[in-house]
Amino acid sequence: MIYRFYTSYGNTLGIDEFLSYSELAEDGYWSRYLEIRPDGTAVRYTTQRDADEFGILPEKTWDEEEAAKPGYGIMAPISAALFEAVWSNTRCLNN
Repeated sequence: MIYRFYTSYGNTLGIDEFLSYSELAEDGYWSRYLEIRPDGTAVRYTTQRDADEFGILPEKTWDEEEAAKPGYGIMAPISAALFEAVWSNTRCLNN
């Protein structure tokens, strides 16, 4: 698995602000995704729960080169342990 942190804060493309933590399979598809919005609310998605009234599991494959472009915000690799800590300790609207 591949783990990434992303924040759209500081982007130059007009993307709504949020933080996200992603678990990606080797083929680039999301297996788990957690998003924290500016008001502090959070939502999570998995391959078993891919959509609800709050949002959706990203459907396209992860593009590391595209995500690293500074205009989108900031992306960084994270450890599996950090991802698991955030995943298990974040209270989400759609738990």
